[in-house]
This record gives sequence, C-alpha cells and structure tokens, in this order.
Amino acid sequence: MIAYSYIEQNLSCLDRSYLASVLVSDTRNHSKLAILELCGWIEESMDDIILRAGTRLLKNSKNRKYLDDRVRRNYGFEYEKHFKSMLVSLVGITGFEFIEKKVSSQIVVNFKNELCNLKIKRNSLAHTYVRGATQHYDAPSITISRYHTIADGLREYDKALRQSF
Repeated sequence: MIAYSYIEQNLSCLDRSYLASVLVSDTRNHSKLAILELCGWIEESMDDIILRAGTRLLKNSKNRKYLDDRVRRNYGFEYEKHFKSMLVSLVGITGFEFIEKKVSSQIVVNFKNELCNLKIKRNSLAHTYVRGATQHYDAPSITISRYHTIADGLREYDKALRQSF
C-alpha cells in the first residue's frame, strides 16, 4: 500500500517551517527538501505499485526475481523511462495499453506533466549548491500541489492495474 499520510505530514511540516522562517537560507532549505522528499516518495510509490502487483500476478519465483531486480535497478520517476518501462516489464505493452486506457486522459496528461516539471526542478536543485544560488526555489505549498496531482495519477494507475489483472 502506498503510504500517503507520511509524505503529506512531511510536506505540511516543511511548509509550516517555511512560512515561519525568517532567514532566506532557511526558506531555500525547506523548499529544496520538500522537492527532494516528494521525488523520493514518488520513486518508492512507483516501485511499490509494481512489486505488489508482481507478488499478486507472478507465480514463478524466477519471474518474481526478475521483476524485483528490474525495480531495484530503477533510479528515477520519469513517466516513459521509469514508470512505463516497469509496467511494461510486468504486464507487457498490450497490458500497459489496456491499463492506460482505463485511466482518465486528463489524469494521464496531468500526471505526465507534473512528473516532467518535477524532474526538471529536481535536477536543477540536486546539481546546485544553495549558498549564493540565484535560481528560484518553489515554496513547499507548490510542491504540495504537485504531490496531489501525482498522487492522483499513482492511485489511478494502481487501481487500473488491480482491476485489469
């Protein structure tokens, strides 16, 4: 089961700390940590969806091990490169098409867009040093908004996977 309450609590705590911060460096740190926390949660949630489905669907231990290894080697949360490829490893391209058709097209579009936007933001933050940085840092409230869109997408894909197989 994807743990939603934990990430919601963390992001809300970071948002409260951000709003209470007096120092600019503190607000930057809260903003950066919120994005990194969300990205980690997304990766774990995607992995969880695939592994739980694999446990339910795969009876052969070699196939389960293959899927476990595939998920363990996955480092990222991009839609095509990471999430879709893990789903295809589990259910094949035909199964993936079937699942994706069950998810509302608006949720698919929003999910893909937010993952892409978050990936760009995460990469820029992960490869810069906070001190003296001039780039824009999204407030944790913006990250919380992203979280809700992404969580909706993950829920719908998980639901479609459960209903389809």
